[in-house]
Amino acid sequence: MKILIVEDDFLIVAQIRECLERLNHEVIATFDDANLALAFVENNRPDFVFMDIELNGPLDGIQCANALRNRYSIPSIFVTSHHETDILNESMAVAPLNFLPKPFEDSNIEAVVALAAITLKLNPLNDTPNIVQIQEYEFNFEYDSLKKDGQIIKLTDKELLLASLLFKNVGNIVSKEEISKYVYEGDLTTDSSLRRLVSRTREKLPGLNIQSESKQGYFLTKNKTSNIKSL
Repeated sequence: MKILIVEDDFLIVAQIRECLERLNHEVIATFDDANLALAFVENNRPDFVFMDIELNGPLDGIQCANALRNRYSIPSIFVTSHHETDILNESMAVAPLNFLPKPFEDSNIEAVVALAAITLKLNPLNDTPNIVQIQEYEFNFEYDSLKKDGQIIKLTDKELLLASLLFKNVGNIVSKEEISKYVYEGDLTTDSSLRRLVSRTREKLPGLNIQSESKQGYFLTKNKTSNIKSL
């Protein structure tokens, strides 16, 4: 398998790499920065990532893993020394393949990799269609583009990320927290900023039914609407 390592402790990186290569897996790259890892996977797709939860920089490991899963359907194994319930609960929201608690032995690495291989074989994450069509709108996930009647719609980066998330989860509520992590890459955003983003996106996509659900979040339905629902 092709595996990416995102970890800022070079000794841990070396241990994981040596073990994986001994097991005949390919370590395609290692990074100690989440943004560098995200830039790398735009053109290089691993089967999964060993992800340190506590990374230095603007994005931590949970935020990076969330972006990898939502944007590219790439899962992570969390490498962590944390045992606090709130951090573990937050990491579970990303649906990791497994956890590798620090400190660990090579046998622990072998075990989580073997389980990951079985999980990915039984439940592949790359079964999301490349194109999702709703009415006259067509979102192409391979090229990150949204078209209406065959013409590309000009959206800002954040509007396109929001549209991508909603098209990927048609019929399901996308929480405000998930939108914040995905669109704003973990930066805190106010409800008013999010409402303005949704409002602008609705204006540029007339007829597309983007609805709000109480205080939970937003969702996209396949039903056409001519009336914009209040935020």
